[in-house]
Amino acid sequence: MIQVALVEGLIWSVLWIIYVYILVTKFPWEMLHDYPEDIQKASTLPEPSAEQKRKARVFSALFSIVLFGILIVFGVLQYSGGKTSFLNLTLFTFIIAMSWNVVDLIVMDWIIICKLTAKWVVIEGTEGCKGYKDYMYHFKGFLIGCVYSAIMALIISGIDYLILKFIVW
Repeated sequence: MIQVALVEGLIWSVLWIIYVYILVTKFPWEMLHDYPEDIQKASTLPEPSAEQKRKARVFSALFSIVLFGILIVFGVLQYSGGKTSFLNLTLFTFIIAMSWNVVDLIVMDWIIICKLTAKWVVIEGTEGCKGYKDYMYHFKGFLIGCVYSAIMALIISGIDYLILKFIVW
């Protein structure tokens, strides 16, 4: 179960990376709140138009449906062959969610943002801000992500458990 969850966590992480990449490059104002304070203050991003905001909302809604739909499918497929406890289902989902949280911290935040400061993550007008090298800021975000991962695992496992109990088993 753990190996399957880790593989599916890697798949889910790749999807999240695609989502974040598109948000940062096409709709950067949508991600600005996730950057350190000095970057937020230095940003010279123009105010998005109503049309840009609409496109960002549609994109985020559709991609969120895909992301969370896949997470639900992972749990249902893993346990469709036989009954399991809600605890096992929650642990399985939590491992997948935490996989993304770890990949986000190490790959996205510490390597791509802090170490490399890839051009595509630099918000307009914030070149040279110290926040891009703030490893602790991202670690604190990781800790918050641990709580969100646990809450999400409970919610998604609840959905999975209901699907399994009333439809599959």
